[in-house]
Amino acid sequence: MLFPCIASCGRRSAPCNSGDLRTLHSPPFARNVRPIRHVFVSEPLRRKSVACLMFVVAALAVAQANAPQPAVDIIVARMMAAIQEKARSQSVTLRRDYQLFDKKWESKAQIVVRITFEPPDRRRYDIESSRGGVGERILRDILNREMEPPDAASQKAFSPENYDFQLLGEEMLDGHLCYLLALHPRREEKNVIRGRAWVDAETYRLHRVEGEPVKSPSWWIHDLHIVMSFAEIDGIWMRTVTHAVANVRFKGRYVMVSRNIDYAAVPAQSSFQPDRNREPGVALRR
Repeated sequence: MLFPCIASCGRRSAPCNSGDLRTLHSPPFARNVRPIRHVFVSEPLRRKSVACLMFVVAALAVAQANAPQPAVDIIVARMMAAIQEKARSQSVTLRRDYQLFDKKWESKAQIVVRITFEPPDRRRYDIESSRGGVGERILRDILNREMEPPDAASQKAFSPENYDFQLLGEEMLDGHLCYLLALHPRREEKNVIRGRAWVDAETYRLHRVEGEPVKSPSWWIHDLHIVMSFAEIDGIWMRTVTHAVANVRFKGRYVMVSRNIDYAAVPAQSSFQPDRNREPGVALRR
């Protein structure tokens, strides 16, 4: 086998037999060149390098933060489209728990309701259990308002017909980057609230709505503050928790909490069959 021989001057010579080759050495360095074994960087140069790196990182962060945001009209239009997407192709049933607490967080009333949503906009419900006297009547009134027919429900929807929207900026909420919108009601009614809404910057779905009704729903109630949270359940985006705090005349501070406690899809061929031992209710299109 033949190997190239390396002459001492670094030039390639004619091939030779392997027997003549004992050790291969790298070409020697030029006479005036020394191998670099260590590189020393002065402290001022090191500081300048770190400062430049920090400047580049800060510039990138600022550029990302100052990225152009969609106009508020575009955000609202996409939010409305996302709301329309939640129209169900099949019936779904959920159980929702409503409770009324006093200022000591003692439960004063409770209603457990089974609600069925049937496409496109029909709702049926029956009350599984209830307790609480006057507090129970308050919860029933809240339930009836939530189950209003579609025409009435549209009067309180988060839409341009009911609100003027203002983009306040961006904010992280539960790990999601959201557009923060101010809600300015167009009418002085008790069914609309003045507050804020958190809209997902990627999916344009509502994550949270918080505010106060323009008008009190009752003479007995004042300083009412409402927080509504939304989430995806089995592929369907819906309201999952409502937290309302109010002062009741002659009674003090009360808290109403409603939350979904379970959920199930209903096969398309089946129909809603209310239990005869329960109190049925229905909300239909007018």
